[in-house]
Amino acid sequence: MSNINVINWGLKNYSTALDEQRQLRELRSENKIGDTLILTQHQPVMTIGRSGSEENIKVNRAFLASKGIDVVDVERGGDITYHGPGQLIAYPIFHLPPDVRDVKKFIRAIEQVVVKTCRDFGAPAVTIEGLTGVWISDKEIEPLHLEEWTGEKKISSLGLAFKRWTSYHGVSFNINIDLEPFSYIHLCGLKGKEATSLSKVLDKEIDFEKVESVFVKHMKVMWENFLKSF
Repeated sequence: MSNINVINWGLKNYSTALDEQRQLRELRSENKIGDTLILTQHQPVMTIGRSGSEENIKVNRAFLASKGIDVVDVERGGDITYHGPGQLIAYPIFHLPPDVRDVKKFIRAIEQVVVKTCRDFGAPAVTIEGLTGVWISDKEIEPLHLEEWTGEKKISSLGLAFKRWTSYHGVSFNINIDLEPFSYIHLCGLKGKEATSLSKVLDKEIDFEKVESVFVKHMKVMWENFLKSF
């Protein structure tokens, strides 16, 4: 299985985590460390990606401040999303070798890591044509990929950035997170779309560490297969 260094930061302030991510990305680009997967949770924060806009925040900054929610503009792809305790954040600091530099394929592969993790816990996760991220379907087992959105709720968002073919930023996966702050935004810039969580779908508190373990297992297999697929 792929040799990935896994670091678990626990709960960490977003801006601090971003600075440390960038440092690790530089070390990986210079081949001073191996491929590294960071697991963490963040204190409440809205992050706005390169294609995002504050127009997708439905409430004012004062309201967010009263809820203890920061707003940060970042260089990742995607629009706006929310991070908070109870959400698994995974940052793959992976270097794409010259013969495997297919960013879209890499993103699709990470989506499948989340889909497989959800399904291991009994949640009917799917991907949807034209929409990044992972969604929860009411179609139970099949299909794994839908041709169009028909009311599915989003359980995971992806937004990566690359520098010198080294990835950073990554994936957020709602486990036991409070979903109310998602109602303060147009989720990922998509009007009418709603968020959900593994605990809401399964109607019980989820063992967070077990999810982390299953997610890491699938991530390692994915990366090994990805490197072999070209």
